[in-house]
Amino acid sequence: MISLGLIAFVSFCVTFVTIPVLLKFAHQTQLYTKQNDRTCHAAHDIPSLGGVAIFMGITFSILLLSPNREFGDLQYLLATQFAIFLLGLKDDIYVLSARTKLLIQILCALGLVTLAGTRISNFYGVLGIFELTQLESTMFTTIAIVGLINSFNLIDGINWLAGLMAISATSFLAYWFAINGFYLNAGISLAIIGSVSAFLYYNRTPAKIFMGDTGSLHLGLTITYLIIEFINLNHQSTGLNFQLRSAPPVAIALLLVPIIDTLQVVFIRLKNRRNPFSPDKNHLHHILLSTGISHMRASFLLFIINCSAIIGAVTFNQITGKIIIPLVFISCYMLINLIGFSFVKKRIERKIKLVA
Repeated sequence: MISLGLIAFVSFCVTFVTIPVLLKFAHQTQLYTKQNDRTCHAAHDIPSLGGVAIFMGITFSILLLSPNREFGDLQYLLATQFAIFLLGLKDDIYVLSARTKLLIQILCALGLVTLAGTRISNFYGVLGIFELTQLESTMFTTIAIVGLINSFNLIDGINWLAGLMAISATSFLAYWFAINGFYLNAGISLAIIGSVSAFLYYNRTPAKIFMGDTGSLHLGLTITYLIIEFINLNHQSTGLNFQLRSAPPVAIALLLVPIIDTLQVVFIRLKNRRNPFSPDKNHLHHILLSTGISHMRASFLLFIINCSAIIGAVTFNQITGKIIIPLVFISCYMLINLIGFSFVKKRIERKIKLVA
């Protein structure tokens, strides 16, 4: 447990001291965020290299402190993380096409599935499905990894939001892995928490740096890997100190806000006959910002909703089992819209008072 705390501490320190160096480099070379139809920030001189520091903090602490005998298939995770890191870095600097990014993400996902054996091989009764064939497992896991990577990338639109989503998911994962004795996965989770916490210090409003695709794609891949490990270990291991009746609903709840956000924007774009990868301002955080609240407040609201979804999924898991998935989805989506409606109503009432 001491080494686990050390991993988080080292990850935090490496990221914290790296960001000032990156800021100086970005300002000297004019490497700033490129504006698009999804951008919420008015400033044009903010670098998007925070993901470099996050990657360095996580990778350095894992390599330094993970025992060699426990490394196992972690080498394949590190290899795919590095590939995704390079993809995100190139996109932050040069801007790649959506097709190129998608192709590389698919190749990375396939590498993780085939080399590391990171796959969902059983639905455990969800939707009435149990064992999957190897082909079905490979296809579904690849789609799930690519989908969750992109959902995490899409949620990274305002200060603190992607970082808080990462912390909400990995906090539960770190606890579950640690209490059940899976210390390597617990260490990876804590490395994410430490590194992202350091990044949030510089990303608070007014933000000095963004994580960019380098950070969001890397975090999306790593958290998805941990979620798949959680699903499999919960059902395949015996004698666990904390075993859930059905892991898939909890796994979905861990990234519920990013998943809902992605489904919403893709549906709207397809409905309007637009490219599903084209940027717009139909995200959940855009809806909240349109009510007049700040970036930080919108991020905290969505963070609280995501945490509530995790708590709800875990609490009712033993009672409702598989039915918790639609219940959590519907409840959280309604809650987000109710919050948005209440803020709009308050804003209108203020304007009426001012006019009167």
